[in-house]
Formats: sequence, C-alpha cells, structure tokens
Amino acid sequence: MTNILRIDASPRTGIAGQVPHGSQTRRLTELFVNTWLSNKPDSIIKHRDVGKNPPKLIDEQWLISEFGYAKSQTEAQQHLALSDLLIKELHWADIIVVGVPMYNFGPPAHLKAYIDNIVRINKTYRFDGTLDQPYIGLLNNNKVMVILSSRGGHDFDEYAPFQNHVEPSIKTAFNFIGIQQFHDIAIEYQEYGGDKLAESILQAELEVNTLVEQLLLKDKRTI
Repeated sequence: MTNILRIDASPRTGIAGQVPHGSQTRRLTELFVNTWLSNKPDSIIKHRDVGKNPPKLIDEQWLISEFGYAKSQTEAQQHLALSDLLIKELHWADIIVVGVPMYNFGPPAHLKAYIDNIVRINKTYRFDGTLDQPYIGLLNNNKVMVILSSRGGHDFDEYAPFQNHVEPSIKTAFNFIGIQQFHDIAIEYQEYGGDKLAESILQAELEVNTLVEQLLLKDKRTI
C-alpha cells in the first residue's frame, strides 16, 4: 500500500480538458493519481488543495509560537495547528505529487504560504552547529516528490534573465527538509495555444504515465 499526498496549487479549481479555463497542472496531478490507482487500487490518496484553500500566511503570533515565546502551550498549539497537520501529512506520504503553475517566473503565493508553514525546526529539519553543513532534513529520504508544472512560455531555463524559479525553489525547500528524489514534468506553450500547446500536453501526459510505470516498478522492488 502506498500513501500519496496530492498538493494542488493552482487557483483554477477545474481540470483543463474537462471545463473551460481549467488548470493544466490539475490535469496532470489527476492523471498521475488515477493512473496510479488503476494499477495499485489499495493506495491511499490525501488531497491538500492550497490553490482553493491557501494556508494562512505566517504572522507575528505564528513566529512567537514557533520559537517558544507564546504565553501558553495552548496558545502556541492554536497558532500552529494547521502547520502541525501539514507536517503530519508530509511524514505520512510515500509520494508527494505537487501541481504548480508558473506565475511571474515562480510558484503562486499559495504554495509559498504552504512551504512557510512546513519548514520548522525540530519538525521537518534540525540544526547541529558542530557540523560543516548544520541543517539536517527530518523527512525520510526515501520519499519521492513529483513536480507537475505549467507555464505560458517555453524553455525558460535557456533565456536569461527570464529564468524559471518554479522547480528550483520547490526543490530547494523540500531538499532542505529531507527530500532527495525529485521528478518534474511540465506543460508549456499555454500563451501560444494551438498545435504547440496540444503537443506539449500530449508529451507531458506521456511522461506522467511513464513515470508512474517507473515508480510502480521501483515500489515492487522494495516490497
């Protein structure tokens, strides 16, 4: 049995190809989960929709509670309750599937709010000043993260200064808390439309299906 945490960050709540103005990243996360379940129906899926229900931005009271200065333990627990739940989901998951569109060269603020809530000392990382690299991620490094993205243009990694900060920023944050295995697939050419977009969608869907097959084989070898 595999535990999969699906995180959707697009504010578009519909799925492209099913509803007008639907989300291309939700198209890919839906495909990943459905393809996985068709092969391994005993898997458990949890869905965290930060595009539809973004986590509250961290504020002064959150920081006071996080660093142990709240007036009481009860008060601290109240301010950190959602953060604790999000972290619990990450520890539970074997595979983390993130659907994230590119907005102005980076991920939506919805996902940044999520990341700010999950990067916490002694919860998802610890600090040891005696080490040359003092930050140690606390998530199991056997977990796999799949980043399924979309963008209006194409080949951003080749055109400075218009760089892609979606996958790099996500990988940096999650590597910091322990994830070491990443896969990323993207739909491009949304601003172009037509054949270029259609071809990119087909290619991305093919890559998602291939990735599911590869991960299922790996899963069988670890049983």
